[in-house]
Amino acid sequence: MGILSAAGGAEPGPVRVGSPSAAGTDAWHLGVRVTARAGLPTGEPVPLLVGLELVRHVGVTLARECLGVPLDHHLSMRRIGFRWTGRPPALPEGGTLGATAFARVHSRRVRRGTTTAFDASVTVRAGSREIAHGSGSVQCIDPLTYPLVRGSAPPAGSAPVRHDESPVSVLQQDGDRLLGRIGWESDDPWQVDPTLDRLSGHTLVATALRAADLLRPGRPAVGVSMGIDRFVEYTPRPEVYATAATDAVEVSVLQNRAVVARGEVRLGH
Repeated sequence: MGILSAAGGAEPGPVRVGSPSAAGTDAWHLGVRVTARAGLPTGEPVPLLVGLELVRHVGVTLARECLGVPLDHHLSMRRIGFRWTGRPPALPEGGTLGATAFARVHSRRVRRGTTTAFDASVTVRAGSREIAHGSGSVQCIDPLTYPLVRGSAPPAGSAPVRHDESPVSVLQQDGDRLLGRIGWESDDPWQVDPTLDRLSGHTLVATALRAADLLRPGRPAVGVSMGIDRFVEYTPRPEVYATAATDAVEVSVLQNRAVVARGEVRLGH
C-alpha cells in the first residue's frame, strides 16, 4: 500500500508513538502524542488522515520492537482502517494531544523464525475515554524477495512530478457516482514518500476522502478503510471510481482497467 516503508516514514510528522509496554499475550500499551503543525492547528478536530498516521506508526513499532522484524525488511500495509468512536478530539491550546494506544496482534505468519505478516488492532483512549479504533494488516518482505515482488518497478523517489491542488481530478460526476484520476503534490512527502517505489497509501486514502466530500458535501467523514489487492504504480496514472449511499461512499482504485484497491468512507451527520 505504501503507508509503511522500510524507514517508517519520510520525515517527522504530527504523530509520535512511545516505546511499547507489555499488556498481555501479543498485546501492548503505547503512549501517543499528536502535535500541532502547519495544517493541523490547535482548537480544530484531528483529521482522519492523522488518525491513520497513528495506526501506521503503531504498526511500525509493533513490527520493529515487538515482533522482531529486521530493519532491512520492507513493511507494506495491505489493509488499514481508522474511525472515531465519538466526536473527533480537538488539539488543546497547548498544541499537543496525549493519548494511550492499546495494540493487539491477532495473527501472524512466521517463516524461518521471522515474522512475514501480521494482523493487528488499535484502541486509542484519552484518559479513560475511548476516542478511536484502528486496524491493519502488514506484510513484511525481506530484501532478497522484495525485488522479485516488485519486478520492473521504478526506483524509490522517482515519482512523476505533479502539483495537483486535489487528490481527485474529476472526469465525470453524475448523482451518486464519480469517476476521476488520482493526483498528488510532489513537494509533500506525505503524498509522495521518497522511500517508496509506488503510490503512497496516504494519497490513496486522501483520494477516497475527497471523493466522499464531492459526492456528499457537508457530511463529515468519521471513518475510512482501504484494502490493497496490488501495488499501485505511479504510471499509468490510476483512476478512482466512487459510489455514494446514505451513510457511506465506496471507492475503487483502478489501474490498467483492473481494480487494485478498494476503500470505504463512513459518513457522520
